[in-house]
Amino acid sequence: MVGPKLEFGGFPIPWTPTNRPEDETNMYPYRKQTRNTRKLPVGWRFADGRRPIHQETIFDEVVEIPLRDGVKIYCDIFRPVTDIKIPAILAVSPYGKNGHVKSLQGFRIFDNIPFRLGLPESATSGLEKFEGPDPAEWCPRGYAIINVDIRGTWDSEGDLYIEGSQMGLDGYDTVEFIAAQSWCNGAVSMCGNSWLATEQWATAIEKPPSLKCIAPLEGFTDKYRDLICRGGVPKYNFASFIFNKTIRGRNSREDIGEALNKWPLFNGYWEDKVYDTSGLTLPIYALASYSSGNHGAGTVRGWSQAASKDKWIRFHPTQEWFDLYTPRYINDLQRFFDRYLKNIENGWEETPKARVSILTYGNRFEPGPVWDVPFANYPIPSTEYRKLYLQDSGKLDTSPQVHENFVAHYADTYQAKPSEFLLTFDKATTLVGYSKAELWMSCKDKDDMDVFVSIRKLSRSGEVLEHINVPWENLPEGVNTQHDVPMAQTVKYTGPTGILRASHRAQVPERSTALIPYHPHDKEEKITPGEIVKLEISLWPMGIHFEAGDNLLLRIQGFIDTSSDFPDHIDKKLDNLNEGRHTIHFGGKHESKIIVPVIALPT
Repeated sequence: MVGPKLEFGGFPIPWTPTNRPEDETNMYPYRKQTRNTRKLPVGWRFADGRRPIHQETIFDEVVEIPLRDGVKIYCDIFRPVTDIKIPAILAVSPYGKNGHVKSLQGFRIFDNIPFRLGLPESATSGLEKFEGPDPAEWCPRGYAIINVDIRGTWDSEGDLYIEGSQMGLDGYDTVEFIAAQSWCNGAVSMCGNSWLATEQWATAIEKPPSLKCIAPLEGFTDKYRDLICRGGVPKYNFASFIFNKTIRGRNSREDIGEALNKWPLFNGYWEDKVYDTSGLTLPIYALASYSSGNHGAGTVRGWSQAASKDKWIRFHPTQEWFDLYTPRYINDLQRFFDRYLKNIENGWEETPKARVSILTYGNRFEPGPVWDVPFANYPIPSTEYRKLYLQDSGKLDTSPQVHENFVAHYADTYQAKPSEFLLTFDKATTLVGYSKAELWMSCKDKDDMDVFVSIRKLSRSGEVLEHINVPWENLPEGVNTQHDVPMAQTVKYTGPTGILRASHRAQVPERSTALIPYHPHDKEEKITPGEIVKLEISLWPMGIHFEAGDNLLLRIQGFIDTSSDFPDHIDKKLDNLNEGRHTIHFGGKHESKIIVPVIALPT
């Protein structure tokens, strides 16, 4: 028997009390639940305005799952009424067994986003876990949906671990418990966004025999690099907000905010929250997007490193929660599950390994994104990596300039103007994949720099464009997406970003690629004020099409000026370590440049 861990990599876990479910100051109404089994008849609705059940469904409420160390956690099980044994799809997270509803426990972020991301309440039943599949959709398709409250959340026993190897061990036990149920055919998968996706990578690594495939729909695979210390720049406010606001339980939870305060450098504690997927051989349906500022790179990393022959990745042009409940992609995912959970020979294997959506930054209706462009692999093997060099007068060019020059910008205030460089395309060009900035920089005012890089698309007239993540065909009359919707950053995307703290510029060559430098982040190498150093900064994947006359804008500054996730929780005050002005050197011996991935679209 393996009990719960008290430390990771020799570093003791910091703990803090978890907010209790009954705390009326929280935003998640709590109802004490007890073990119960009932049948939901055709036409049953959870609440007025919700999607009705269109096939009789068995609801097993508060089912106890024993874990290997004696802790008991709880789940709700939804399954069709049938004598045939069926496969199970797990939705596992700390956000409550039911979400999006006002009278059951669970996380209800949709109610706080304008127009509910284009998903009216009638689109789902209200029985779905936040970021998980809807039982009203999947039970008629012949699947059981299991919504699990993980260790330490709501009424589940134990203390809450914030991801890591303990999450994988508990996931193993949960998979095998469900597979052994009398109604189950012994085949189990998992499904969902964010934590629900990260849980899948952690569980799959433990190799439970009954886990036949996984569907991680956008989730990180390295909590330090992907989420709360990207580029070595701590994201203290996010680390505190996400768990203070969303987690409920009866005991203690791992205090990620305190861990980041104690250990801002990478160590054994953070290593436990890195998911090495190189040993995975099970089938994988991975989902990625450009809109998530938290999940993009981790999804691609987990999928790319997996040894599975049967693996597929799809980049969508919307937002992950919207995609989860889009009918055509529910049908697509069912074909994957039918193949590997029901052994139906349905030709799924002929699906292109990579399907990539490409953004045009059109208006509300057209020209819209190009959906699901098929490729044999990702990154696309035929990619041309084009070097664009920084030049005088804020220009980018395919050749470096001979003479040296520099530009500077203040980096310690949100009001500062960035340094910008522009390229106008002379013919239609499509960029798909990772990009990388190689910048020679200095700062006379500080021994370190936090550098933020982004790529933006500009129209022919010079307008900085934004991509609206959700198709708004069903918005109320009179609503203007350009003026009324962008108040919610979750619904728009500006372009790929990259971050690096200069003292974290060291690399591990054997773990780096031409486009993705691997920074160990385990020590600081301060720079002498005024010293010029080379910084290699990887930008997260993109898929953008430019017509002739459109412009690419490279922006370099001391902060990220927009975030597609949780914008209301970005500190108004710039809280990184920047002071004074950052100088970018280019030309001559300082060949500062951006490397972009140019592809040819299939004919």
